[in-house]
Amino acid sequence: MLRGVLLVGLVLNSVFAWAQKDELQLKYAETITVKDLRSRLEIIASDDFEGRETGQPGQKKAAEYIKERFQEFGYQPIEKLGGYFQPFKLQLTYPDTVKLVVGNDSLEFLKDMYYFPGFGDMLIKTENLLYLGFGIDSEKYSDYKDAKVKGRVVMISGGEPTDKNGISWVSGTKEKSNWTVDWAKKIELAQTKGAKALLVIDDNFTSSVSQFGRYIKRPDLQLGERTEGQEGIPLIYISSKMANRILNGAGIKGGHSKLEAKINKKGDALKQELNVSVTIDVKKNREELTSENVLGYLEGTEKPNELVVISSHYDHLGKKGDDIFNGADDDGSGTTSLLELAEAFALAKKNGHGPKRSMLFMTVSGEEKGLLGSEFYTDNPVFPLENTVTDLNIDMIGRIDENHAPDSNYVYIIGSDKLSTELHALSEKTNETYSGIDFDYTYNDEKDPNRFYYRSDHYNFAKNNIPVIFYFTGVHEDYHQPTDTVDKIMFQKMEKIARLIFHTAWEIANRDERLKVDVMPKK
Repeated sequence: MLRGVLLVGLVLNSVFAWAQKDELQLKYAETITVKDLRSRLEIIASDDFEGRETGQPGQKKAAEYIKERFQEFGYQPIEKLGGYFQPFKLQLTYPDTVKLVVGNDSLEFLKDMYYFPGFGDMLIKTENLLYLGFGIDSEKYSDYKDAKVKGRVVMISGGEPTDKNGISWVSGTKEKSNWTVDWAKKIELAQTKGAKALLVIDDNFTSSVSQFGRYIKRPDLQLGERTEGQEGIPLIYISSKMANRILNGAGIKGGHSKLEAKINKKGDALKQELNVSVTIDVKKNREELTSENVLGYLEGTEKPNELVVISSHYDHLGKKGDDIFNGADDDGSGTTSLLELAEAFALAKKNGHGPKRSMLFMTVSGEEKGLLGSEFYTDNPVFPLENTVTDLNIDMIGRIDENHAPDSNYVYIIGSDKLSTELHALSEKTNETYSGIDFDYTYNDEKDPNRFYYRSDHYNFAKNNIPVIFYFTGVHEDYHQPTDTVDKIMFQKMEKIARLIFHTAWEIANRDERLKVDVMPKK
């Protein structure tokens, strides 16, 4: 125990060179003001920006606004980009464009079947269907043993086989294997085996449609240009009621539960040929779009090759009918805070107090569509990832959630200890010295069901072994609603958190040694 205490003391002594508040830091931190935050947010979350949906005119207006602010602060165009924009291409596909006919039944979207986009235009016609148990291929249990699936449409049950005591024939325990937890495993296996399409029986069809309906019904946006022949096969979920209708039509009485019961009894795989025709007609109605990340770069004075990234996403949900989703908190609050940070650091450099390390202020697009802009950046970095010291990501810091109301003096800190103990200690000490905000680590817990660590742009840096901190104040009743508007933002709270991030970034950018990555990432 004593050795551990001594070790912590040594780490703290080596990490922190300050004991009192640095007046120079305070001078520039205090340029981040409620007045400026409000004036910028009233613009970026206005109706003129039409909800800033990725690839749409409102997002382009927001990108221009951010670029103009970087120019105003004195940031120069980035040579590699020839400007401030890092453009990327996207494929937009629309829902309800799959026609599925099995036997005499035409399945209705969201009533009998649903699917997630990710496959291209195609027409599949077969005279029969193959039921293949649970669609699993593992050491202890395999539905694919001696099965010929190449060129077939395959129907499987969800989950995995279990005996009468609930013991999985796959894992040998009551714990579910990855075949149940990771939905992608079954579709990837079916595609590898040469199947043309995979139909999965969803016993919880109604609740799945209720839970995931807004994702299922909205257009899907993916990175990249359209490349024929490289798309996935159709993965279509069908209701238990429809699955039983299909099986009965093929002469299999008792439905899929009877077939599953046979498998569950002894853990023996079962294949069933179904004499029923299948037609899958896919017309995806694709549209090619472009979007852009907007980057402001400030070169360091002593260690210019080392880079501190501050990120936020400036896209939101756009318009739906007459409703505009302005996204004042999500993530207008993060984007305007980033602009204030960029202005403060630029002013410090102009006055001869620039940071030792370079700074990259990066506003990304496509976060609401699956962290697309930050994924594109980390796949195509403008500055080498191996030289990137950290990413401080700001996403929703302008409101309070029900866990803290009416107290506003808090922020959720997520990810600070995942890769670097030094970053975590520095974050804590900086807050203690300058801000006195209550740090809430609830969502930093690996077991937290919300999984916020994986849901904002910092995660694409963390995946590349770059230490991160995600600053967040929680969801609220206006999250992803047209009511997320400027009048509900708590600007004093925003100012305090933005100044905390400024102090944290200043300490990271000016410390003698680069932050160490000393925590092994969890697989």
